[in-house]
Amino acid sequence: MPRLPAASLAVLLLSACTPRPREAGGEEQPPPQVVLYGARMESYQGETLTLSGTAERLTYQRAGGDVQGTRAVLKVPPGQGVSKGPAGTSGGMVVSAPNMEGNLASKQLVASGGAVIRTGEGMVIETPRLTYDANTAQARGNEGVTVKGPDYRLRADRFEVSTQDETFIFEGSVETELGAAE
Repeated sequence: MPRLPAASLAVLLLSACTPRPREAGGEEQPPPQVVLYGARMESYQGETLTLSGTAERLTYQRAGGDVQGTRAVLKVPPGQGVSKGPAGTSGGMVVSAPNMEGNLASKQLVASGGAVIRTGEGMVIETPRLTYDANTAQARGNEGVTVKGPDYRLRADRFEVSTQDETFIFEGSVETELGAAE
């Protein structure tokens, strides 16, 4: 396999990242879309890590800040004042889904194709689709939800989760089974 000198590689990368020249009509073409495979990401607010994760494939559209990920896993660290879970495990949540779409500017995210939320306390929440708003640190879903815990099961029409303080609200038709074995 031929190897490029570092200077040639830098020129190649620089030319790929510069805007396309104007065409005869005088309109500038939108910047190229960036595609990353095996992507890892971290999001900070100031010096505080607010979100980290991975995606098998991640696309980023510079114009508008739209992001799309496949087989994505996001880790939301515990909010301020959230205690440790059972047996000293950390709080926080892990959200995984076959598809995630979001926007960096609005800090909005939609997970679809069967989203799963796992908490440090052993709760597993499954829903076809959820939306996450990083501005309010809340996730919600309106397409049904099932929840499995260490000694309970729950089903509801809608839900809302605060990732800041890890509170859950279940609405609509809600069925709970206590003492349910996993």
